[in-house]
Amino acid sequence: MAEMGSMTRPSTRLRTAHRVHSGVTIAVAVTLLALNLAGALSGGMALGLFLAIEVPLILVFAVISVLRFGRFGRTTGADGTDFLDRLEAEEPLLRPVVSELRAFTSLFLVIGRKRQLPPGAEPFGYTKGTMTLPAVLTVLSLVELLIVHILVPWPWLQIVLLVLTVWGVFFILGFFASRVVRPHFVTADRLHLRWGHKTVLTSPLANILSVARRTNHAHTQPQIEGNRLVLTQFQSTNVLIRFVEPVPAAAPVARRHRPEGFHASEVHLYVDDPDAFLHALPSPPRTLSP
Repeated sequence: MAEMGSMTRPSTRLRTAHRVHSGVTIAVAVTLLALNLAGALSGGMALGLFLAIEVPLILVFAVISVLRFGRFGRTTGADGTDFLDRLEAEEPLLRPVVSELRAFTSLFLVIGRKRQLPPGAEPFGYTKGTMTLPAVLTVLSLVELLIVHILVPWPWLQIVLLVLTVWGVFFILGFFASRVVRPHFVTADRLHLRWGHKTVLTSPLANILSVARRTNHAHTQPQIEGNRLVLTQFQSTNVLIRFVEPVPAAAPVARRHRPEGFHASEVHLYVDDPDAFLHALPSPPRTLSP
C-alpha cells in the first residue's frame, strides 16, 4: 500500500503541474493577443514577447505532456482501450480535445475509405438515413457564413468566424463519420455493438438466446427501458437480440438516464442490412412474441 501511495503522489504532482502550466500558457497567449488588438502593444512588440515568453512556455508544456502521457504509448491497451481512451480517462479536462481528434481522425478514415475493424471481423453498418442531418447542417453553415461575411465589417472578425464555421462543419462531419468507420461487427465467437467511437457492449455468441427481425417505431434515439437497450438514431429498430445472461452495456444516453452498472438482457437496434446481420449470428431468424 505504501508503495502504491508513493507512485500516486508523483503522478498527482505531475498532473497538477501540467494543469497549472497549461493555464499559464493559455493566459499569456490570450493576454498578448488582447493587448495587441487593443493597441497597447504593436505587432512587433507582441511578436517579440511571444517569442521570448510564449515559445519557452510551449516547449516546457510539451516536455511535461510527454512525461505525463508518454507512458500510454499508441498501442491498444490490455483492456482493449486505445491511446485516446486512456488519455481521456487520465485527464477529463481533455475530453473536448479528444472528441475533436476522434472526429477528425474518423473524417480522414472515411475519405480514405477505411474502417476500424479487427482482422476477420464481419462489419454491419447502422448509418443509412442518418447522413441527411450533417448535410443540411453543412449547407446552413455555409449560408450563414456568407450572410455574416456581408454584414460584418471587420476583416479580423470575418476571418475568426470563417475559421470557426469551417471547424464546426468538419467537426460535425467527423462526428457522424465515426459511426461509418466503426460499425458493429461479428467475429468467430463474439458480437460487438458500437456507437461511434464507443463500444456499447460485447457478448460471446454462445450467450445469444435469440435474434430476430423486429420493427419498433417507439424510439428513434438511444434509450434504456428496464433491462432493455434501444440502439438507434433517426430510424426505427429492425432487429431484436436477447441474451442468456445480461451483458454489461455502456449505453449512449445521458448519464442521469443511465443506471449504475447497467446490464442489458435484450437490445433493439437498427442495422443497414438486417438479414445479413441475422445470418451472421448463431440463432436462426424467427418471430418473437411481444
